[in-house]
Amino acid sequence: MQELSRPALRPRDVGAHHPRPVAGVERPRTVDEVRELVRAAAADKRRLYPVSTGRNWGMGSDMPVTEDNVVVDLGGMNRIRSLDLEAGYAVVEPGVTQAQLAEALHGTPWMLNVTASCADTSVLGNALERGDGSIRSRVHDTAGLEAVLADGSVVTTGGLDPSGRYRGRVAGPDLTSAFVQHNLGVVTAMAVALVPRPRRVGLVHARLPRDRAGATLAALAGFLRRGNPADGLFRVRELSLVPRGRGDWTLPAGADPELFTVLGPLLGDPETVDLAAALLRRSLADVEGAHGLRVLDAAEIGPDDPLYTRALMSQGVPTCRGIHAALGVTSCDQIDAGPMGFLVLLPLLPLHGRRTEDVLAAIQSAVDEHGTALMIEWNLVSEHMANGVIQIFFERGAGDAAERAHRTRNDAGFLLRGQGCAIYRSDIDHAAADVWSETSTASLGMLHRIKTALDPDGLLSPGRYGA
Repeated sequence: MQELSRPALRPRDVGAHHPRPVAGVERPRTVDEVRELVRAAAADKRRLYPVSTGRNWGMGSDMPVTEDNVVVDLGGMNRIRSLDLEAGYAVVEPGVTQAQLAEALHGTPWMLNVTASCADTSVLGNALERGDGSIRSRVHDTAGLEAVLADGSVVTTGGLDPSGRYRGRVAGPDLTSAFVQHNLGVVTAMAVALVPRPRRVGLVHARLPRDRAGATLAALAGFLRRGNPADGLFRVRELSLVPRGRGDWTLPAGADPELFTVLGPLLGDPETVDLAAALLRRSLADVEGAHGLRVLDAAEIGPDDPLYTRALMSQGVPTCRGIHAALGVTSCDQIDAGPMGFLVLLPLLPLHGRRTEDVLAAIQSAVDEHGTALMIEWNLVSEHMANGVIQIFFERGAGDAAERAHRTRNDAGFLLRGQGCAIYRSDIDHAAADVWSETSTASLGMLHRIKTALDPDGLLSPGRYGA
């Protein structure tokens, strides 16, 4: 194991959160090294905070929730332990990136459910945080886990056996979900469910007037509830809210507050994609402006087309082009120290026309109060509700821009709760509060008892999601 390093603070993060002092950084490369590290921490009462690749942008990057933790950088654990091309599963370690797994799947009958983040983000870390891919929520990719507990023992869940093979969910309770957004152990491997590679990928694209957002979401919800014959995750995105007053706000280049975008893949045989496209157009027939909806063959979209990034992702190919363009950088290594900052707020959002307009009005009041623009995305992960992604952009060196961005996020979160919209994924400043505000006393007590039983000294990821 590498010798412990002791920086006073973690590097700046793109969200301009208050820096946390850390007790050092460890970089284990094997499960045995993680076990050794955990046992030594228990003996010395050192608190450990594991990260995968540390690219939790907009929510704290690689900083711990609390101060004086030893950051455990798992990026060096980057083996694809197994690849089952018959059943469609990969077993990966925390440092395995989207690019690495996608390359391993090139030319196979399977592809990765790629996220919109950069190619070098961790597959495992994003799934444990409940990130969304291009095809479905990453939670649905999480088939089983391997984790090191606070006493140094190793457990596996969901049918992932101790030898690293995935056999499918076996009889008895499955504790996989207990490790999602929690801190019961250091997760050292995950069985990832892959996506069958379709014969065709149709990329849906439309640009609609801002005041049609509620009607569009209601129509898309109807399409999903009646049954989408082709897989794929639809997004209503790039809906910008700008202050009605002060003009010192920031949005990515090309953002148009008068319009929003409908985007998503249709996957399957050519006949299935054509049927889904026809049903989708019928569902949107009464939405003003939706007549311009296109369904493009993703394989035919070239590098000069603005949709090229999304076309790649819909075919299981990760790319950094989108995040580079939004933040004005040429490398993901520049993001945490670059001139552009952004924060992320992640609420559950309704798929209902009138309620959508009420939600937008509430968020607009926070935007007006603090003079900071934001951009909203609805990820339609189910027929019931959407995972919202609210991005707040600011210039780091521009006076109080970062402070206003944080106040906007905080107030918008409060107002969204007033609209019945809970937070489904937290940043380092709100991880405990978001759990406490939405969870019953009895459930909090149960979570505390489980945490205390497995980690009685609270040494693993203190403060992460309430424990």
